[in-house]
Amino acid sequence: MTADPLALEALLDRMHEALQGGDLAALESLAGPLADAGATLAPPQSRATLERLRRKAARNDTLLAASLCGLRAAQRRIAELRSLEQGFSTYDGAGLKHRHPQDRGALSKRF
Repeated sequence: MTADPLALEALLDRMHEALQGGDLAALESLAGPLADAGATLAPPQSRATLERLRRKAARNDTLLAASLCGLRAAQRRIAELRSLEQGFSTYDGAGLKHRHPQDRGALSKRF
């Protein structure tokens, strides 16, 4: 069975709304239907429909890339905070590393 280009367009619009709203649950629920619709897409009847689908897919791709960048930044920040919770290291004049344990709970009180 082939998917209607208008159904794919509606899914792309829903994906756009979910991306703008940061609704990860909605994005997850759209993954299967989007993949199915894309795999079974009937050829669009007009060039305008094809161009509209292309623009919406490109728009969503840009938002997905930005979302991924933001998620990775958050992961790095969390890892950094966890690392600080373990303490920090310094090097002396001889190049030897010295660990300085962090007082438990002091960092978490700041956040």
